[in-house]
Amino acid sequence: MVDAPVATRDNPRARVYIIDHVAPGTLIERRVEVSNDSGKAAQMEVYSAAADIQSGSFVGLEGDTPNELSTWTTVGAPKLELADRAEKMVDVAIDVPADAAPGEQYAVIWAQTSSGAKDDSGVTQVSRVGIRVYLSVGPGGEPASDFTIESLTSARSDSGTPVVLAEIHNTGGRALDLSGTLELTNGPGGLSAGPFSVSLGTTLGVAESEPITIELDKELPNGPWKAQVKVTSGLLTETAQATLTFPDAGTGETVAADSAGLGLWWLVGGSALGVGLAVLLGWLWTRRRRDEPTPSRGLLVPAEIVA
Repeated sequence: MVDAPVATRDNPRARVYIIDHVAPGTLIERRVEVSNDSGKAAQMEVYSAAADIQSGSFVGLEGDTPNELSTWTTVGAPKLELADRAEKMVDVAIDVPADAAPGEQYAVIWAQTSSGAKDDSGVTQVSRVGIRVYLSVGPGGEPASDFTIESLTSARSDSGTPVVLAEIHNTGGRALDLSGTLELTNGPGGLSAGPFSVSLGTTLGVAESEPITIELDKELPNGPWKAQVKVTSGLLTETAQATLTFPDAGTGETVAADSAGLGLWWLVGGSALGVGLAVLLGWLWTRRRRDEPTPSRGLLVPAEIVA
């Protein structure tokens, strides 16, 4: 990706994907850079094709399978021939029809190389890389993104590695690409561990729920642990916590995540701090008034006469 809308320049997702919300009848123009690092000259095809979100993954459909969004999309250089280490800027235009239905659609801008079979198998080898397109169409402003962390589940993989599964529910109006971290505290003997990174690749469509996976250190004791997970999509971050104990094998208990508890702590702590400051300021004001010298009556009487 080379270009991103000014309105989303602070959103890290908009730096790597085409993400936008537009009204029907809008023309979007972007640029992508295609480079060749294969070690030899290469002929490439650049095109748009359909994509979908399936079981928590953003999936580019087979070949040049079309959908509405891909048919609205044109590229400025459908055929490229690049020397090794060469690069080329390619214009991308998405012309949304005036009668386009509202909703979010997905596609991929692909750069693809193909090679014929070296034997009689008739198999063609295809290699392609692409940039995701998340396009929301509809009147007014962009639908808000939001999600909740529903629960945390402890488990052990077949290799014995402890794993935490965090169930995420997309409650907003845009798809989400999820990342994040997990920290463990208050473990056996007061141990702490982490942060551990969320396994990348989870994408949630609108109204969908899927677990994200966090693999931990194989040497961790079973617990119990206080687990705190922080999940991010773009500029949106949610945090939740739960007490977990890892099983010796298989899947352990699923525990409802407590996101309100963290907010409540800040609310109670902030209120207590405010009361404390009010009491302190009141005491200082009373002391100041007590320490000020009291004017004598002889000075007050002439003032009253002059007035």
